[in-house]
Amino acid sequence: MNHSAKASLTMSNVECLFKVFSKGGVIFGTYILLSPYQVLADSFTPLDPAKVVLVDWVAVIVSIIPFVGVLLAVGFYTLLERKILAIIMIRKGPSKVSYMGILQPFSDAGKLLCKEFIVPTRANVGPFILAPALMLAISLLGWLLYPYKSAEVFYVFGVILFMVITSVSVYGVMMSGWASNSKYSLLGAVRAMAQSISYEIPMGFIFFCVVLCSGVFMFQEISVFQQSLFFFFLPLCVVMLVWMLCMLAETNRAPFDFVEGESELVSGYNVEYSGGGFAVMFIAEYSSILLSSVMSAAMFFGGNEALVGFFMMVFAIFFVVVRASLPRLRYDKLMNLCWTVLLCVMLTASVCVVVLVGV
Repeated sequence: MNHSAKASLTMSNVECLFKVFSKGGVIFGTYILLSPYQVLADSFTPLDPAKVVLVDWVAVIVSIIPFVGVLLAVGFYTLLERKILAIIMIRKGPSKVSYMGILQPFSDAGKLLCKEFIVPTRANVGPFILAPALMLAISLLGWLLYPYKSAEVFYVFGVILFMVITSVSVYGVMMSGWASNSKYSLLGAVRAMAQSISYEIPMGFIFFCVVLCSGVFMFQEISVFQQSLFFFFLPLCVVMLVWMLCMLAETNRAPFDFVEGESELVSGYNVEYSGGGFAVMFIAEYSSILLSSVMSAAMFFGGNEALVGFFMMVFAIFFVVVRASLPRLRYDKLMNLCWTVLLCVMLTASVCVVVLVGV
């Protein structure tokens, strides 16, 4: 068998395996989405026995709408970022597709999804395909913690769940970097793991300060606690500054974007991904940025949903302005900043908060 026949046979096997994984993933995802509503529907006692249904499709649709809204928000946030970068750098941004480039995100999504999804010959096919889906699922899972005022389901320990989600999100990067079987991808994944583990320690002290001031672990209660316009930003301004640095590091944004260091790693952990796989990773990354902005607004500028939405936009624009303004640091300086500066600052701030709350 010649080399071209072997290559075509390998590609056909990969395509078949990809179709099997995609169909299995759709079935499994549908089951996961519908199983909670199946339990809820079974627990209800309907008034009319003739109208017994296994699944409340209205509830299912209403629950899916927020995730669709997140995906649309990610698309238009990329447009906002490109517009702001164009203003700061004094150049033209997206302006040709539709009016003022409004439909540019849909054009980019269509372009990426229509491209071929190429699997490298030496890659581990299963983890390579599943890694983008894992990253997107973990990123969307965090939006269940959005501080709704009228939601029927509240997470009593939402702060702990948010820490768990941010910790687990690094596994998608690790899986993609390892499965690509590329030295550049693997180096990007190793950097992501070290960076995430390091900056989770100051982040834990930040949550300790906020929870100690509010007395609860629920984001809804933390936000309601600030309805009298007594924002936690006033006594915890230093804590919020450290929080923003931690969020820049956890979401791999400039000046802490060492996971995607183009100068030395080409594109980092996603260098071998193309087409739909790259698009899914891109959506997961920007969804995490928007989620961090929402949680920052709820923790330090809560009160009502209008204030949370306004300050969420402020934090989202902050991510973009920092990217356009600051250069990338050295990796050793990033770790030095975490272990010798931020950790000491948060230990001191935690002691001060304990003393003030005790008094």
